[in-house]
Order: sequence, then C-alpha cells, then structure tokens
Amino acid sequence: MSARSYEFRSVWDVAEPPDLLWHTLEQFLEQDDPLPWWDAVRVTAHHGEEIDLVARSVFGYRLRFTVYDLELEPTSAMRFRSRGDLEGSAALSFEPGRPGRTDLTIDWHVNATAPWMRRSERVLRPVFVLAHDRVMKSGERRLNRWLQQRG
Repeated sequence: MSARSYEFRSVWDVAEPPDLLWHTLEQFLEQDDPLPWWDAVRVTAHHGEEIDLVARSVFGYRLRFTVYDLELEPTSAMRFRSRGDLEGSAALSFEPGRPGRTDLTIDWHVNATAPWMRRSERVLRPVFVLAHDRVMKSGERRLNRWLQQRG
C-alpha cells in the first residue's frame, strides 16, 4: 500500500433485513439523489451510470469524486469504482445481522489524488482517517434514522 492509499472497512448495523435494505438502496439508485439521508455526502449530478458526489468532512474540507462501473449482485453485494479526489473501488456486502437487521460491510480502497492531500498526507493522514470514520458513522446513524422515520 502506497503512502496515498487508504483501505477502510466500515460495518454498519442497519435496522432492516438484508433483502429489504438491498431493495431500498437499489431503488435510490434510480433517483436523482440516491443518498437523500446522508447530509455529509451530496450528489451534484447523476447521469446514467455515473454519480458525481461531494463528501464533506467534519474538519471542513470537501472531496469531489465520481462513482461509476456499478455492479449489482441482487440482495448481496454492490461494487463500484471512483475517480476524482478519491480514485479506487468499493464493495458493499449485505449480511444478516441481529434479527431483522443487516450488517452492511463497506470496503473502500482509494488513493487520495487531490494535490493538497498529497502534499499534506505525511502530517494529516491520521486526520483523514478520522474524518472518514466520522463521515461513515454519520451515514450509519442517518440511514437508520431515515429508515425509522420512513416506517
């Protein structure tokens, strides 16, 4: 792994069974905003198979990237690639968790390509890792809240 490479794993405990969560997220992919519940990740454009995103860190910086090459394995996995400030790939897997819940595992393997991140990576890498963890925890909380409010 190079200095600019990051390998993240997040496991979300989602209050919906895997098949239902899969279908909910799959339906979002057909909408202009496939992430309406996640305030830290905003969709700026959705054209066909590509989604342009801006992720806002709790530390005030923003990363812009495009998600593309989406592969779907109904009810079990989603995979995609990214380019922009974050270049790499991600895989999401949907596994049964506690009764009626899903363990949504998100593996994210990226290189930071933003020039400012490359220049400051040696010093700020722990901040970037913490920022990622915070954004992901926020996503888990907000998705569960959104699912609960939706009923």
